[in-house]
Amino acid sequence: MRERVVFWVMLAGFLLSPLASAAETLDWIVAVVNNDVILNSELEERLDALKKTSPELASLEPKESEAFRREVLQQMIRERLAEQEVKRLQVSVSDAEVTRAIETVKAQNNLTDAQLEYLLSQEGQTMADFRDKVRRDMERSRLIERVVKSKTVITDEQVDQYLAREGIGGEERRRLAVILLPFDGNASPDETEQVKARAEDIRRRALAGEDFARLAREHSKGPAAREGGDIGFISVRDMAPPLERATRDLPPGGISEVVRTPAGFYILKVIEVEREKADPSDANTKERVRRLLFEEEVNRKYEAWIRDLERRAFIEVHLDPPSEGSG
Repeated sequence: MRERVVFWVMLAGFLLSPLASAAETLDWIVAVVNNDVILNSELEERLDALKKTSPELASLEPKESEAFRREVLQQMIRERLAEQEVKRLQVSVSDAEVTRAIETVKAQNNLTDAQLEYLLSQEGQTMADFRDKVRRDMERSRLIERVVKSKTVITDEQVDQYLAREGIGGEERRRLAVILLPFDGNASPDETEQVKARAEDIRRRALAGEDFARLAREHSKGPAAREGGDIGFISVRDMAPPLERATRDLPPGGISEVVRTPAGFYILKVIEVEREKADPSDANTKERVRRLLFEEEVNRKYEAWIRDLERRAFIEVHLDPPSEGSG
């Protein structure tokens, strides 16, 4: 209890300092996690990063946006709890291990040091920031290995029961036709909306029965535009997540909603779907099921473990900025 009192006294000293009492709102604590804090600036930084990778998040309705903000904050709280457990259990990763992990990333992506630093700079990160992130990810992975994975075993009987109950399909591939209307990353909101309106109009015409291939040849700036947008078969695991989600439940001939991505607005048509048949007696099939069941069980146990940490932790959330004169 004394430690918590001292902690709050330190916070009060910060919040009442001349810097914090400036006329403009600078920052505030959105969550207290035991003896740690999460600042609004950290939450906003995470939200901005997510919006860069999934631009559709920027157009959420106010209620959806607020719910998403709470969801991201909860994830950050869980990350802090995990980091605290890393320290308590003395899970460590050496500098040499971090370096080896970064070298692996560079090798897998054919990157030089200069290229990696350039890509990081585009995200507003330095190499030191990247090293810190790699270290935290490795520590969290070892924590999960220690508290969950090492205690998880999938038996042959569980694999056989799953195959008898659910079966398992082979790899799914979708033959797609695409229409892409790109927009400049520096375009104004009005200019971007104009491009989106064009995409919505083209989609309406396709749904009304106009030939998708002809529309692609006339309007698309994307791949295979001259071939009517037909890009052939693509494995679902190789598709960008927003495009995979947009076509996941479409039947052959189905046309997606307009999908916003960093490259522009996409309209997709599913031409054909193929799924390889998997032999349930095949050793590779059984191993795939074993990995699937293992990951499901690890996720279930980790969720239970992190929920238990949340129940036992001291957590306070303050999503709204402090009102003037408060404190």
